[in-house]
Amino acid sequence: MMTLNNESQCRYECTVGMEWLNGSGVMKPFGYQSLIMDVAGRHLRKFGIGVDDLLQKGMAWVLVSSSIEIIRPIEGEISLIGRTWHSEQDRLTFRRELCFSETDGTPLFNAATFSVLMDMSDRRIIRPDRLQFDIGQPHSEFLIEASPKLRFRDEMMPCDRRKIYPSCIDRLGHTNNCRYSEFAYDALTEPEIANLENMRRMDIFFKSELKPGEYFTVRRSADSVEKGELIIDGVNEETGRQSFVCRMVFA
Repeated sequence: MMTLNNESQCRYECTVGMEWLNGSGVMKPFGYQSLIMDVAGRHLRKFGIGVDDLLQKGMAWVLVSSSIEIIRPIEGEISLIGRTWHSEQDRLTFRRELCFSETDGTPLFNAATFSVLMDMSDRRIIRPDRLQFDIGQPHSEFLIEASPKLRFRDEMMPCDRRKIYPSCIDRLGHTNNCRYSEFAYDALTEPEIANLENMRRMDIFFKSELKPGEYFTVRRSADSVEKGELIIDGVNEETGRQSFVCRMVFA
């Protein structure tokens, strides 16, 4: 019998659609994020702790950060197998590992996400030791180095101004996590898009919510080309708060 304590044995079939690929047939950043959210969502529903299950209890999973290490860039409309498991929890956050491979077992990319449980009535984070239901014991197998905390001191230069439209809003009433990867992708230059097959890592941190009608400034790090690294963030024009930070690392 499958339980939360042997959840790493679950396998999920996935398909890469053409909408996730760029003109060269290479996976866009939000394609990786979409696969992660799809498999994690299907997995949590399987064990009765998915979005709708928790909303009935007045709670929701809220993603804090997502880190991805690309072993082999995804090119073309291929089929994949995804696995995931709860690997760690601390005072507030839950860490989850995900790994994706081709159907023949060839590794493609690994990921780690950090989430919190939020009380939807007052938007406060719920401590794991105060939960009234079982989420299983962590299976402490870690696939990549990752942290929900970000430290960087890059000089940031404005490059775009954008608005949150109703189409960005998801089931939880806030801008969907995958949209932030789209915002970051849109900030890339043509040479950077052409170099996307050499992206080896992406970290995206969700700092504060963006709501319908709000405008935000998209910024880029100034010296990314020399470092093989690019930082893109978004700053809410109304509050002045950083909404998200995306870090891309190229070979």
